Amino acid sequence: EVLSIVGLYNEEYAERIVAFFTDQLTSGDVMYQSSVLMFMKTVGGRYKSVLEKRRVNIEGLLKSSQPGVTDMAQSMLDYLDDRSLKTLDQDIKETKEDVDKLDERVTQTEDKVEELQDDVSDQRHQLGEVKEDVQQQGEKLTELEYVVDETVEKVEEIDHKTLSAAPAWSRDVSLLMNEEGDYDWRFLAVRLGYGPEDIRAWATNADPTMAMLNEWYNTHRSSEATYAVLKSLQEMGRTDAAEIIETAMEEAGAAVPKPAADEPTNPPPVFISYQWDIQDKVKLIKEHLNMAGYDSWMDIGQMGGGDQLYAKIDKGMRGAKVVLAMVTPKYAESENCNHEINLANLLNKPIIPLLIEDTPWPPPGSMSMIFSQLLYIMFHGASSSSGKFWPDSSFYELLGQLAYHAAPDQDLITDEYRNWTPVVEKKEEKESSPDSPAKNKENSSGEPAEEKEAEPVLNPEVFLSYQWGHQPQVKALYSQLTSQGFPCWMDIQQMGGGDALYGKIDKGIRSAKVVVSCVTPKYTLSANCRREVSLADALRKPIVPLLLEDTSWPPEGPMSMAFTELLYIDCR
Repeated sequence: EVLSIVGLYNEEYAERIVAFFTDQLTSGDVMYQSSVLMFMKTVGGRYKSVLEKRRVNIEGLLKSSQPGVTDMAQSMLDYLDDRSLKTLDQDIKETKEDVDKLDERVTQTEDKVEELQDDVSDQRHQLGEVKEDVQQQGEKLTELEYVVDETVEKVEEIDHKTLSAAPAWSRDVSLLMNEEGDYDWRFLAVRLGYGPEDIRAWATNADPTMAMLNEWYNTHRSSEATYAVLKSLQEMGRTDAAEIIETAMEEAGAAVPKPAADEPTNPPPVFISYQWDIQDKVKLIKEHLNMAGYDSWMDIGQMGGGDQLYAKIDKGMRGAKVVLAMVTPKYAESENCNHEINLANLLNKPIIPLLIEDTPWPPPGSMSMIFSQLLYIMFHGASSSSGKFWPDSSFYELLGQLAYHAAPDQDLITDEYRNWTPVVEKKEEKESSPDSPAKNKENSSGEPAEEKEAEPVLNPEVFLSYQWGHQPQVKALYSQLTSQGFPCWMDIQQMGGGDALYGKIDKGIRSAKVVVSCVTPKYTLSANCRREVSLADALRKPIVPLLLEDTSWPPEGPMSMAFTELLYIDCR
């Protein structure tokens, strides 16, 4: 207390006394902190700047646990910050003024909100009126759509009458056939004989079906055209479109179109495609086919005066179950014959090539792509007193191939072909020779052997891979294995004219349990034999090599990779 009185004397003493009190706060007995603060406040009351220098020490006592210390420290800080009651009153007055101003602004905002609500109500009313106007306009648009639809129908009716050659029902059929699907307008175009170029051109049209039908009726007589379209739709299974045509015809008071009276209800199952220079030979083949129970389509028999050539050929081929191609060098060059083969391929008709004259195989030209994988039947190189220019075995093979696709008409079969199954000669009586007709495996000709040692088995387990120079030995091997109960696949037993060469070989290897490779130098050089070995190796089929001639082992060339780890059986 004495020190506090001394400190009031002047600022120098006050500085020294307050410094002493500050030391006591940190180093003295904490029980006296409250008393020390009180004496510091007494001195500081006169010399505030001296007390301000100890603000940090005072703030450190705000968290003290001694009774009264916290309150005293807070009182000294309020003094230093001029937070007296008078100052607090002034702050309250200023705050009240701010609140009054805020209240005034809120009141003004409420007035503006009320005005905005009035504006929103007006806008809502106006929107209601606009909505009514829109509804009225919508009703007018609907009425306009009806008018437009009626106008479109009238324009289409005028188009049908003036611009389009297609009947009135074409529009309804177009709506169905334009929808993309498995049996849409494109399939109908193919059925009507149109090619890819025509289809691509119509595909860019807004109404491709209508464009196609217009072209169809421009180039065909109405009755024939309608019958062809109706029949094609029925064969495609598009009964929905066919019913439209039938209904339209009935409503028009006309009967649904039927085949012409002179048109056969059962078209010939065999279509003969040939070049006119060999017409006499083809007529002889047609005669013998008829004697064997197969009615055949040949242009000189089906074409009448004034008939449209292409339309009749188209109908004949569509009605046939199989197409015979009478191949000669001129046949391969003929534009019309190429058209016929392309149409047969497009219609997925089985094609059986008959080699009437010596011709490279496959024949050069556009037919080569279609014929390259087919086996032909050799139909020249023999003669007899009956005028036949083909070997009997070739004709029997043809009948066998035809039987896969169509049954013979028993009423047409004559005694000569009543039992046409060939008699198999014994091996010692008939051996293959260089002069005898033989299949050339290297050029994929697939000429049939004149005899077969045994009937082909249904599920071969052993695939015989060989080069044709050793066919007699392989035929003997075939007979021995078959007689021992091992069903074998051998090309001359399993394949005939018209068969797809690579497809049959692929199926034979895949179904076999083991592949027997008859190895010779020519075998290792054969492209087809290499393909067979490669496929067997890729399918992981066991391969048993038989060495038929002196050959280095493993053989040189592509086969070495497949044979390098295999042991061969010496059959030399």
